[in-house]
Amino acid sequence: MTEPAPPEIRDEDHLLPRNVRHVRVRMHHTDLGGAVYHGAYFDLFEDARTEVFRALGYTYRDCVEAEGRLMIIVRAACDYKRPARMDDELAIAVQVDQLTRVRLGFAYEVSLTATGQSVAFGQQVFAFLDTRTNRPTSVPPRLAALVRKTPEFGLHPDGR
Repeated sequence: MTEPAPPEIRDEDHLLPRNVRHVRVRMHHTDLGGAVYHGAYFDLFEDARTEVFRALGYTYRDCVEAEGRLMIIVRAACDYKRPARMDDELAIAVQVDQLTRVRLGFAYEVSLTATGQSVAFGQQVFAFLDTRTNRPTSVPPRLAALVRKTPEFGLHPDGR
């Protein structure tokens, strides 16, 4: 028997697919020119990923305390398409583009909520360390299962 899918995420006044978060650009995200600073996108990716998983019932604390693993970033990239500016509302879609025994990769698409125009595309790949031994280990089983059962992540059946 399969478990029912969790409900869609309510993000402020929006009913969203489970893999999308909205964020309003704040002053601390911007540079002197008023555009989102290039490095701030990685914070936005982290916030979106963390909140998407929290809404699905999995937190970073679960990863560390319950499953004994640390997430270690091994690759990060971002392609910038157009600037986002102070007070713009952004939609950040989180996809899983890699799930192997030892790696978990995410792809992010950032767009302007008002127009749907693409702002940036990002990618991050994580490996995992055992919290007791500080040695490489596998993707946490509960996290891998959650990724596989959440179709909004867009994971190909073979993990690519």
